[in-house]
Amino acid sequence: MFSYNLVDHTADIAFEVSADTIEELFIGAALAWKNSVTDDFETVKPEKKDIFIYEDTLEELLVSFVSELNFQLSARKWIFHSIQKLTIEEENAKGRMHLKATVSGEALSVHHNIKEEIKAVTFHQMSIEKRDNQLVTIIVFDI
Repeated sequence: MFSYNLVDHTADIAFEVSADTIEELFIGAALAWKNSVTDDFETVKPEKKDIFIYEDTLEELLVSFVSELNFQLSARKWIFHSIQKLTIEEENAKGRMHLKATVSGEALSVHHNIKEEIKAVTFHQMSIEKRDNQLVTIIVFDI
């Protein structure tokens, strides 16, 4: 189970995300991003995309994952709707983190209401911590 709550931030959009597992934390952060940029929508012509990311830390992995979703919207005009599957593993030999995700979404069209343009997902205040048996992070979006 995950949750995310809007946090006051002077010039950007920030969310505190908490979850029971690291995968749920990433899903919560992705949905916080989605709900920042668009109203909820039902897909008309859903299509799946696979995402593969390697990074050295969980924080870098989280920023890269949400940044990829933002890139799909801004550069490819494709908006994700939901996450079908997401796994995070550590590569034993290299100590790097590996994310595999299958997301569904569709080409941007007139039935999508874009509320906010996110320029970047930032590392500002980024750390993943354990608090009271939950994983917690703050994720900041530069607008």
